[in-house]
Formats: sequence, structure tokens, C-alpha cells
Amino acid sequence: PGDIATFLHETKGLSKRKLGDYLGERGERHAELLSAYVRRFDFAGLSFVGAIRAFLSPFRLPGEAQKIDRIMCEFASHFVSQAPGVFSSADTAYVLGFSVIMLNTDAHSSQIKKKMTQQEFVNMNRGINDSGDLPTPFLESLYQAITTNEIKIKEMMEHERRAAAASSDAARTSRSKLFNLESAIMVKESQELFKAKARKRAVYHSSRNVEHARPMFEACWCALLASWSTIMEERYDDAVPVELVALVMRGFANAVHIAAEFGMATERDAFVTMLAKYTYLDSGKTMGGRNIEAFKTILSLALTDGDHLG
Repeated sequence: PGDIATFLHETKGLSKRKLGDYLGERGERHAELLSAYVRRFDFAGLSFVGAIRAFLSPFRLPGEAQKIDRIMCEFASHFVSQAPGVFSSADTAYVLGFSVIMLNTDAHSSQIKKKMTQQEFVNMNRGINDSGDLPTPFLESLYQAITTNEIKIKEMMEHERRAAAASSDAARTSRSKLFNLESAIMVKESQELFKAKARKRAVYHSSRNVEHARPMFEACWCALLASWSTIMEERYDDAVPVELVALVMRGFANAVHIAAEFGMATERDAFVTMLAKYTYLDSGKTMGGRNIEAFKTILSLALTDGDHLG
């Protein structure tokens, strides 16, 4: 693994997309290769944003959630080892790394008109340093560095980046903060897309071929998740009709089933993780009617699609 890592790190002209895909592969041998590759980066003396820029320069993050998780975990571990005292643990670097990538998307995506403010970015990253806060000036400097100078990661689709943030079970409490930002981003993107297409005439076709459902689902799953999340995050239970909650739960169940049937792990994991979030089982909040329905839907999915949930 060491020789291969050296070759991949030093050879110019390799496909950035294929390199990222290869580095994120699963298995013990690939894990050793990824670790050896990441440790060939020298982050000593670099800022956190500078380290991310240097790290992502030779390759592009892959689309598969689990691959991104493995790569970013190795980055976080190596950065902390070379910058002792900056963060309390590698988990902090991991969560903040995804926050920076999401801020980069929010700040530089043409689909998002209402951009995240500096204070929103600071608030979103409260309590990620082993339940403590990172210094506000530090977070503000990250915000300025990203919003004024984009990290070039365009080859990675934005909906895949969202699902990547949802993919890992480690540091679950801290990483759940990322979903709050992602929900807002999806809502904003969907609103902009709906406005842009509202005046266009649509052409509808009928089909009995089940394979035609896959590209349709790939095209609309982010908008579906965003709209259903808006309903589930309504502050008061009384403001949401019971019938509407039932439709949303049916939508979640159908989306998970479709994604599972087509082997779409990224989309499946995004819906399942969001649905689990709305149960409130790991938040300590008081459960309401919607949360109970989400819990019942999770149990139902375990019975009907458990063999395809990863």
C-alpha cells in the first residue's frame, strides 16, 4: 500500500474523479492504502481551510456516501495529528470539514439565492468541539475564507454531498447538526427550481417499464425530501393536519422502497436517516404526533424492506 500511495500521490495527470473513487473503496487493503495516501500530505503550518484545499486538490470526492465518509475521516485524523491543540478530537475536524464543504456549496451554487450568513454558520457549528464551542473568530475566519475563495469541488454532485453528511454513525450527535443546514439548503434549492420552471409547459408521457422510474426518482428525490422535511419541522403539531402527516409518512416509505429496490444506497440512506431524525429518539425532545408516526414508519420499513436497508 505504501508504494501505491506514493505513486498516486506523486504522479501527475491522473483522473481526479477516478482517483477519488479508488481511494474511497472499502476493504482492509484499501483502508491501509487510503491511510498511507493521506499521510503523505503535510498539513503542518496550514490553516484548516488551507489543509482542505491542499487535500482536495489532487482528486475529487466521490459520489458514494460511504466513500466520502472514509476519506474525510482519514483527513480529520491526519489533520489533528499534525495540528495538536486546534481541536479536541478528530470528530471535530470531521464535522467542521463537512460544514466547510456545505458552506462552499451554499456560497457558490447558482441555485441558492438566499445565502447562509456568517452568524448562521457560527451558530450551526456550536457545540461540535466535544460539546464545547470553537472560538467565534476562528469560525468567522473560516466563513470569510470560503465565501471569498471557492473550493473547487464541482465534480461532486450537491445531493451526493448531502447524503454523505448523513452516512456515518460515529459522532452521531455532533453530525446531526449538519442535517439542519442540509434541510435548509434543499428547501432553498427546491424553491428556486420551482420558481424557474413554473412558467414552462411540461410534456407528460406514460410508461409501464419499471426502469423508467429510476431516472425520475433520481431527478426529484432532493425536492421530495426537502418538501417533506418542511412539514415535519413545523414547530407546532396542531398546525399540520393528521392527513398531511400520513401522506408524508407514506411518501417516506415509498421513497425508501424505491431506492432500495433500485440499489440506490445514497438516496435510501438520506431518507432513512432523515426519518430517524424525526423520531426524536436521540434528541431528548418531547415526542409529538408526527414523531410517533415517524417511529411507526421506521418500524414498518424494517419489516417490509429490512433486507435491503444496508
